[in-house]
Order: sequence, then C-alpha cells, then structure tokens
Amino acid sequence: MCSDPVIKTQGLGKCYQIYDQPRDRLLQLLLPRGKPRYREFWALKEVSLEIRKGEALGIIGRNGSGKSTLLQLICGTTGASCGSLTRHGRIAALLELGSGFNPQFTGRENVYLNGAVLGLKRAEIEARFDEIAAFANIGEFIDQPTRTYSSGMLVRLAFAVSVCVEPDILIVDEALAVGDASFQFKCLERLDRLTRQGMTLLFVSHDMSLIKRFCNRALYLRNGEIRASGAPEAMAELYLLDMRDEQRRWASAGAIQVTVKTALNPEHGMAFGTDEGRITSAVFSNTGALYSSFVHGDSIEIAIDTLVSDAVTRPNISLTIQEARLLVISGVNASLQSGASENGWRRASIRLQFAANLAAGRYHITLKLMDGETEETSQLIEKQVALLAFDILPGNKHFLGIVDLHIKPVTREGQTTRATEEHS
Repeated sequence: MCSDPVIKTQGLGKCYQIYDQPRDRLLQLLLPRGKPRYREFWALKEVSLEIRKGEALGIIGRNGSGKSTLLQLICGTTGASCGSLTRHGRIAALLELGSGFNPQFTGRENVYLNGAVLGLKRAEIEARFDEIAAFANIGEFIDQPTRTYSSGMLVRLAFAVSVCVEPDILIVDEALAVGDASFQFKCLERLDRLTRQGMTLLFVSHDMSLIKRFCNRALYLRNGEIRASGAPEAMAELYLLDMRDEQRRWASAGAIQVTVKTALNPEHGMAFGTDEGRITSAVFSNTGALYSSFVHGDSIEIAIDTLVSDAVTRPNISLTIQEARLLVISGVNASLQSGASENGWRRASIRLQFAANLAAGRYHITLKLMDGETEETSQLIEKQVALLAFDILPGNKHFLGIVDLHIKPVTREGQTTRATEEHS
C-alpha cells in the first residue's frame, strides 16, 4: 500500500436546510436577510480522514449516519458546506441504483455515456465493451432502454461498467445487496482481484462479514460524525455494541443499556453487555489458560463459568469458532443450568467440547451470555469477543477448505448385487 493519500478530507461537513412548508422556502429566497425560515440538519460533521492508494476502507453505520453523504461528497455529486476535500485518480462509483443512467437510453448507450463521464475515449470504451457486456450478462437487453430493466439488471450493468474501466478508486454503496447469489460471487471475486492489484476501494455495507473480508480498515459513522476508525473486526464489534444497546433500551423502555465491559482477554479481545450478569471465567481444560494448541482430530474442551441475576430466567451460552478475521465458521447455543440463588445471583457452569477437525492456522472463540431460547431471540447479557485463541498445528491436510466434514466415497456394490439377484 502506497503512503500517499488519494483522498484526504479536513473538517468536511454537509448541512441541509429543512423547511416545514413550501412557502417558507419561497419566503427565504425573497427575504434572505430576514429571520431564517428553515432548520439546519447536518448530515455530516467535521469528518477528517486520509485514504491511501491501495487501501480498502469499509464504511459502516446505521441508516442515516452519513455514509452515503460522505460518498457523494467524495464523488463530487454534491458540494460540501464546510471543510476541504482533495482526491486523485479516476473514480468509479455505484451509489443509488441506476444513478448515472439515462432511462431512455439503451444499456449499450449508457455504457458509452458512463465511460465518457469517467474520462474514457470512445475507442477505449469500444475496446472494453465486450468485456462489460459479458460481465453484466443481460443478453439482448443490452440494446433495450434501461427503464425496462429490473433492479438486478441495473446493478449488473452498473457494476460491470465500474469494474471493467479499471478505476483508480472504486466506491460501492450497498449495490451488491440487489444482485443474485451467482452475480454477487462474480462481483466479490472481481473486487478481490482489483484490490490485490492496488485499486483503492471504499465499500459501504451492513454485512459485517463482507467488511471483514475485503477491508483492511473500517470507518464507523454515527449521527454524521466519526464514531471510531480502526481494524474492521474491532469496528464491527463496536457497531454491534451500539445496535445491541439500542435494542435493549427499546425492549426495556430505557431501563437496561449495553456498555463496554472488562475483557477477560485484554490483549486481544473486547467485551460489552449489561449489568444482568457476566462470564467470570473461560479456559481450555487441557491448559487452564486462554490459549492452547492442538493437532487435527484432537478433542477441544472449554470450561465456562458464569454469574447471572435472578431476573435472568433462561440463561444460555453461545460459542462461536472464528477464523483469523473473526468470520464465524461454526458454533453452538447451549442452555445453562444455574444453581441456588445467593443474594440475588446464581452461578452456572458448563463444559463444551468439539473435535479439532480444522485446517492448520489460528482460530478464535467468542462467547456470549444471553437470556432466551435461541440465538435469534435472546437478549444479550455479555459478549466476550475473541476471548480464547488456539492453533491447529500443521499436518497432513487431507481435505479442502477450513473444516473437515469427513467427506468420503460411498461404495454401492452391495446394493447392485441385491438388485441383480432380484432381477434374475
């Protein structure tokens, strides 16, 4: 990654004037020196950042946090109210679905139009057209007006143009959520290739697994301001912390909130939750520590101790096994049997075991203490992120991928013999 920034902002902000009635807008135009007849809404406030060549920056945040506004400012489709912005290189962007397309033009005509907007000469567009058409794979619709396209066809053509013109900077704003599974796979493969070749990527998504996969840094926006910036794994967890907090406040009418808690593994993990309970201890049984190493096929056992309030009626523990970038590869949800109440609190312990049928490498284990029946409907009490770590030592790998599912050939000689006997 180059040290020179291709995008740099300093105190960048965008303010919109909100009018309660149409006549207020007219009066403001006629009497600009009079009393303001609008309310100010700052969609983006004091955003300062540097994005370097070859960097893949994920931008996360809830709806209305300012993500799209920031991208529009970087693309130049809207002007800033304050601050400065500099950018270098050709920018291709997938913002609002169908933006940049003339609905009366055919797909072919819109390819040439978008290529011209991106600064390509007609000969350059012609040289790339077959690749763009093949990538979009919309068949004869390439010569039909884009107003007749479905949302999936629009995003296919828009993405094909954006990636096939080989931009210096590619901006993707949730566009991949529209495409079907096969097209998403093709898009992700192309993004992976382009970022390896040094293209700068700005990627907005609510899918944290995609942010972790493609980005080496993440920017978390909240209420138009930078909440935090750092490793995608840490930013994803901070985002989930805020979402959990909002859920608990809503469900409890503001009585319960989710806050940062003490991490049992302060060197690598983080923790958050409520004051309804906590995970007091979690270790590998073979070492009594937060780290251990195993060989393929070993039995891995984890001892977990918890403390929950009497108000928690259905305590359970969630264990997820994650690869190096904290992408979940397996997990389990197990009920906890708590003991007798002592001063309003109950202790509960559990041991969980699984086989180390994994490829060689480093893995992490995240634990969640919850109240409820299932992972989807439970209320979070505490989450210890990447609390445990273990290595699977190199050996003779006889399977593909990360998890060994013991896939083996099946012989059906016995069935064939019986079928022959019955026929005769």
